[in-house]
Amino acid sequence: MTSADSETETTDVCIVGAGPVGLALALKLEKLGLTVTLLEMGAGGAAEDAGAGEIEFTNGHHAPSMAMSRPGIGGASALWGGRCVAFDELDFEVRDHVPFSGWPISHEELRHHYPEALTFLNCNADEPPFEPVGVSGNWIDTNALERWSRSPDLGPIYGERLKASRRIRLLNATVAGITLDAAGAHVESLTAYSAGQESQITARTFVLAGGGLENARLLLALRERRPEALGAPDGPLGRFYQGHLTGYIAVLQFDKPRLASHFAFNIDDENYIFRRRLQITPAVQAEEKLLNCVFWIDAISVADPAHGSGALSLIYLFLKMFGLYRRLSNGLAPTARGPENIDRQQHWRNIRTDRRTAFHLFGSVLNMLERRIEPWRTLINPKGRYLLRYHAEQVPNPESRVYLQPQGGAGTQAGLVVDYQVTEQDLSSVLKSHEILDMWLRRTGLGRLEYLHDAHQRRQAVLSQAFDGYHQIGLSRMSGNPDDGVTDADCRVHGIGNLYLAGSGLFPTGGHANPTLPAVALALRLAEHLSEKLRR
Repeated sequence: MTSADSETETTDVCIVGAGPVGLALALKLEKLGLTVTLLEMGAGGAAEDAGAGEIEFTNGHHAPSMAMSRPGIGGASALWGGRCVAFDELDFEVRDHVPFSGWPISHEELRHHYPEALTFLNCNADEPPFEPVGVSGNWIDTNALERWSRSPDLGPIYGERLKASRRIRLLNATVAGITLDAAGAHVESLTAYSAGQESQITARTFVLAGGGLENARLLLALRERRPEALGAPDGPLGRFYQGHLTGYIAVLQFDKPRLASHFAFNIDDENYIFRRRLQITPAVQAEEKLLNCVFWIDAISVADPAHGSGALSLIYLFLKMFGLYRRLSNGLAPTARGPENIDRQQHWRNIRTDRRTAFHLFGSVLNMLERRIEPWRTLINPKGRYLLRYHAEQVPNPESRVYLQPQGGAGTQAGLVVDYQVTEQDLSSVLKSHEILDMWLRRTGLGRLEYLHDAHQRRQAVLSQAFDGYHQIGLSRMSGNPDDGVTDADCRVHGIGNLYLAGSGLFPTGGHANPTLPAVALALRLAEHLSEKLRR
């Protein structure tokens, strides 16, 4: 890329970032007949990091940069597991017990784009059949759904298509700044660096799709240079940083072990993987003042006698005796209390006390062999005991935030300080959600929870496992007015006519869902809006 190129070739839309959101937006705009300049650090195969700014994390609750982002086409999809989850209706509503809740758009405006988003993410858009578990009541939804992408890494899938496109110009560059016109109401250009050379990128419209943190960095730097833009320093920009709380504090014991197959990984008619989860219903969430939370079962490692199965204990001791466990157990399952707490004597007790050890042995060996061929399969426990994984919403908190450090020099992005926080409401909601699920399991006769920690240790256990930074929600939230957020309902930055944002940073609240699917759906909605606006 040369400076002359950037000055003489002005496209309809310039997008910063070629991760899942930026890719979906660019390809949709191409389909709608618009021209696009797509800027991505590492788009040419080698990361252009000369102008990239540093990130400082203030506590141990946030993932490091290398674990949450990846330069190049497809971006963080190279790190993403492929879980595709839709939002719930309640996520868009104002909830009295959730401060700063409520979206300026309805779920229907996003749901309209889910099928196209799922197809883009290489996932099946068809719903698997509803399957009751044989109990009535409105406490727990037993069909909360997650789908899985067949090919999560989007770079190899869409890279060649980008390069062959006549409407998309792909540039390997790092964006270091935004230039506004004299009135501060219009973006004139972006300052970008490639191979040490500065260029001014022009377009009719600009979209920042570089992830929640990077979008916030560019906007905060703009506000520092142009204090009249983007609200006051104590405004919403760079605040309300959310992720999800996830981890284990309990084992779920099914009274009917076969019930686990309902919640295990399954294959639909199109050979796509899906899984059903347990979720507290909206009515109960409102009554108990809970944040949105979902649960799913994870198998306990055969090495961990907490599984209680004589068959699994016998398999583990056999593999260990012949030196095969380490070679064959890769990815089988986690342990309940860590690998250092494996008690061999408890394995022998499982074998002695489980009267159906011999009966279950053949099925367990067959299940493990199937997992060697198809690692996605759930390791079925004949005793019906599983680790219970929770994935929980965080409350929007204005003190959970990011801010700038002094800039390192010309051509370098300002450094970013990340103060990602976990609140007492986050922790209390996770604990209360477990209590309600346990009460429902016992009342329905389906099972019970067995906690991994004493009651006085559980809050600390949830806090110790609180670790995110992958989902980057809320730093540039949507709102109906500039006092409450950074963009309007069309994802346009308040007060700047041709600057838009894309990604999970726009979400006012995050629900329990992994944000990739709704973020891509929101980008597809944005593409249609930009097409209509630019054609007008």
